[in-house]
Amino acid sequence: MRFRLLSLVLALPLLPAAAVAQVSPSGLISTEVARQFGLERMWFTHLHVDRTRGRIAGLHMHVSDTLAHTVFQITHDGRRYVFSQRDRDAFGNEIGVEGAQKLADEQLKAIETAMKTAGKNDPLPTIETFIVPQITLYSTSERGTVHSLDAETGRTRWTKSVGRPTLPTTAPSACDKYVGVLNGSTLYIMLSADGSLVWNRPVVGAPGAGPALTDQLAFVPMISGQIETFMLADPKHPAAIYKSFGRAMVQPIVSFNSVAWPTDAGNLYVSLAREPGMRYRVQAKDAINSAPAFLPPDKIFATSLDGYLYCVNERRGNVLWRFTTGEPISHSPVALGSTAYAITDRGNMFAISASEGKELWVQSGIRSYVAGNDKRLYCIDVGGNLTILETASGSKLGTIGVGQLDLPLMNVETDRIILASTTGLIQCFRESSLPFPVAHFRSEAAAAATTTKTPPPPGPTPTPMPMGTDLNDPFGAPKPATPAPPAANPPDPFGAPPAPAAPAAPAAPANPFG
Repeated sequence: MRFRLLSLVLALPLLPAAAVAQVSPSGLISTEVARQFGLERMWFTHLHVDRTRGRIAGLHMHVSDTLAHTVFQITHDGRRYVFSQRDRDAFGNEIGVEGAQKLADEQLKAIETAMKTAGKNDPLPTIETFIVPQITLYSTSERGTVHSLDAETGRTRWTKSVGRPTLPTTAPSACDKYVGVLNGSTLYIMLSADGSLVWNRPVVGAPGAGPALTDQLAFVPMISGQIETFMLADPKHPAAIYKSFGRAMVQPIVSFNSVAWPTDAGNLYVSLAREPGMRYRVQAKDAINSAPAFLPPDKIFATSLDGYLYCVNERRGNVLWRFTTGEPISHSPVALGSTAYAITDRGNMFAISASEGKELWVQSGIRSYVAGNDKRLYCIDVGGNLTILETASGSKLGTIGVGQLDLPLMNVETDRIILASTTGLIQCFRESSLPFPVAHFRSEAAAAATTTKTPPPPGPTPTPMPMGTDLNDPFGAPKPATPAPPAANPPDPFGAPPAPAAPAAPAAPANPFG
């Protein structure tokens, strides 16, 4: 009996290890632990933060709509050959898209030659083209230090200090050209390229959260409920002020056409993103304490303490549907693909159809969302561990202990898993099968711009067709008509000329608003 009791006591410490993969006390997840769950650690870094005087205040990820680079990939015999336009030649110059395409073609020919020499009749691999947007991770410390990191490599681009270290600093926000942060009651705007200060200006009241930046405007929420806007290119332009019912304590979010922010009085406000002007206000039954979420092309989701998930039409402001969880919700909703996710204060995660508002599945023990794709969701459970869920069913696939990583980034922009701590440790993971980032929300203009840069795949040149032959292109040329078959009795070329055709009746003008 004593031997059995001793064996049971010795076996108890091994039980948690079988359920949760443990990491070092510092929170750094090893590559061996990550690979057990199909993940790879891309990079990790430690920001210079004085732990005795201040910690990390906030994180913000920005996916550029205008800056991107082209990568060519060949996968053959278990190996990957990657050629990027950012690769450099012997003189230190970037080879560009044409240079990367040339190297990919040469590698493909070398593989073909090797296969013929070995007598293999396997299909020749193809060249895959990826348009990788520029992704930047910004962080601010409580003492006013702003860090800019390359989100794909972890390399520090620049570090700047703004304002006074004795004043509180908010989370940052960014667009393609500018970065904004609040220190005390002063808004600082810097260039995203090098962090140089462009201008700074005091706001009208006490800020309730960090700013939000579009390409033209900066939005600053106030505790009083006011939202002050600034023209980024002309800070001396008179600022517009929006009046909101309730306190604005959440950082606004930005889509391609709108800016949305909630108040603790249960109101969701939506304004124009490119010029001053309000769109509408939607009222919930209780306070909205979390940021809303956009889902292209025309949906906004908001959660409230009344336990409802609201789906609102972005353009008109009418409530399309609402789903009740029966539990208060303080976590921001997540919109991914055709599904919206709501995490309640009691740790239940609901997956709801974005089009119909019907429940798909529910999983318990979830505290917050980290990242996801069409196959997996990565969340933080109520125990502080990284939990992997299956997107289709919500079933748990694994759990990784993350130690002291108490500042996970809610990444709704890409599939990258970014875990951070307030002491400055940041690490990034990706799935082994996804070497290039998956950007969930990219504007149509960005997609069109990157499509034109994609070189054609190798092979025979297709027969050129007139622009606009695609029926889905409303602005293209009409589809060429199919020629009529020859007549059974062709007309006599020496006979009398045919009678002129009767003029067609004028068509009714098209309704431009139809």
